[in-house]
Amino acid sequence: MGIPIIIDCDPGVDDALAIILALKHPKIDLKAICSVTGNGDLHNTTNNGLKILSLCGREDIPLYRGSAKGLDDKQPDTVPAFGDDGLGGYAHMVQTDKKAEEEHAVDFLVRAANEKPGEITLFAIGPCTNIAKAIRKDKEFPKKIKRIIVMGGSKYTGNMSPVAEYNFWADPLAAKEVMEAGFHELVMIGLDVTNKIALGADIREMLRIFDTDLSKFIYNITREGLDDNWKSRRKPVSPMHDVLTVAYLIDESILTLKKAHIGIVDEGIAKGQSIVDINGHWVNGECNALYAAEVDVNKFYKLLLTTIFKEHEEEILDYLK
Repeated sequence: MGIPIIIDCDPGVDDALAIILALKHPKIDLKAICSVTGNGDLHNTTNNGLKILSLCGREDIPLYRGSAKGLDDKQPDTVPAFGDDGLGGYAHMVQTDKKAEEEHAVDFLVRAANEKPGEITLFAIGPCTNIAKAIRKDKEFPKKIKRIIVMGGSKYTGNMSPVAEYNFWADPLAAKEVMEAGFHELVMIGLDVTNKIALGADIREMLRIFDTDLSKFIYNITREGLDDNWKSRRKPVSPMHDVLTVAYLIDESILTLKKAHIGIVDEGIAKGQSIVDINGHWVNGECNALYAAEVDVNKFYKLLLTTIFKEHEEEILDYLK
């Protein structure tokens, strides 16, 4: 059996890739998905999660519908770079009869932690709303989670403001409460490393050449992000932030982590900013997280592509050598 995980997410192109990698690798045992508003509204992110499970032939895995609004009871602005449907305009290409579970995601998270204390690795790859609500519902929740891997924040850059990454910006109070909750191990994987693994045009063309249902799906859903990056930054790359979290769990050597104290600005012009204090220099050495400082891009791509497209492993490794 693989490592038992729960993915709390807002599918989303990059969330879809994270789910696909988790489903394809034997080291991972995906127990459930929880949805939250982010890359689209809750209706879209929930449906997209159901479609990804169906696309991968894993309709046995439950999906729990989560929070439509942030802790401030307002729906955050959704991400335009992934299209109106969150999957680059291609959500309609996947049909499914699978339905979300009746139980709310927050209730499920609390129940799962109580049933398997100390066993679950939790992924927070969308706004942290569901997880913050689980903490409010059960103050012992963080102690029952083996570790939490968060895609969010950064030390040096932002994508919603000069200082704020989207997931933390969308619900900064939730991010703050999660960061301060006292999880046994919290890993923050932010833009400082995820920007470096963006899907380049060359690798994307490789997917088109492979010509499988899954490779064509990934090729199609990443077009909107690539076009957006070209228009705004003159870089032909498509965002893949969330998938790096799963890759790290599979092979921790992909990332270089540093102990840090991480605080979140929850209001004002810098809302959503993550204040990364390496080694807790400014707080007497107190650290609450591990911060992803560097990434081995080539090792990441070898892992991602040979896992999802194992039948093309020789070609992939020959190109990436």
